[in-house]
Amino acid sequence: MKKFVKTEEQIQLIKEAARIVALVHFELKKIIKEGVSLLELDKKAEEIIIKEGGIPSFKGFEGYPASICASVNSAMVHGIPNEYILQKGDLISIDVGVVKNGWNGDAAFSMIIGEGSERMQKLLNTTKEALNKSIEFAKPGVSLGELGAFIESFAKRDGFTVAKDYVGHGIGEEMHEDPFIPNYGYYGGVILKEGMTICIEPMFIDGPDSLFVDPLDGWTVRTKHGGWSSHEEHTIVIRKNGGEILSKI
Repeated sequence: MKKFVKTEEQIQLIKEAARIVALVHFELKKIIKEGVSLLELDKKAEEIIIKEGGIPSFKGFEGYPASICASVNSAMVHGIPNEYILQKGDLISIDVGVVKNGWNGDAAFSMIIGEGSERMQKLLNTTKEALNKSIEFAKPGVSLGELGAFIESFAKRDGFTVAKDYVGHGIGEEMHEDPFIPNYGYYGGVILKEGMTICIEPMFIDGPDSLFVDPLDGWTVRTKHGGWSSHEEHTIVIRKNGGEILSKI
């Protein structure tokens, strides 16, 4: 368990990388609109990261070719930015990772281009609520099985499903560290301790948990039924009274 717990100095290094992630989110939300291409978003993100002294941690990771993940509509995660032009009613999820001074930050958000359906907005709201409430719930002594059940309860309440093959994770000197953090309940699991740094990232689907990796690019994870999905993520540290968000500005 000690390897999961970070010193305060290490937490501050993670916080700096995560701050850059949050800055990218802030700036991209200003320009995400109808008529903008995914490549434009990727270029803007990389410019910000480099200007802030960071490195895009996704770029080159296991061969991934871009600085962000941009997943639209039936794409849930790992969408590679391309020439696609955003249209009114699209649902986009943006995932950003940054490494600075050898330490990582990671966070994601989803939004609708213009106005979406009531159901689409419900999906986004539920996913955001699950993330925010689960950060408050993530206190020392809580097991990952309990945390997963808590996250899943929001999806079940509103008639959505969770992506069981895609999970949150620890974070630090590596982008993906133990422990892995499922968004569903199970018995037991690692017990949260003060000073652990983790990424909680609910991924909710409007439809069954039926996914596939797009063979055209080998990365983009899509729903088989073509339904929407929503992805929200923060890098946090476990404190005495709950999670503290590190990926913020």
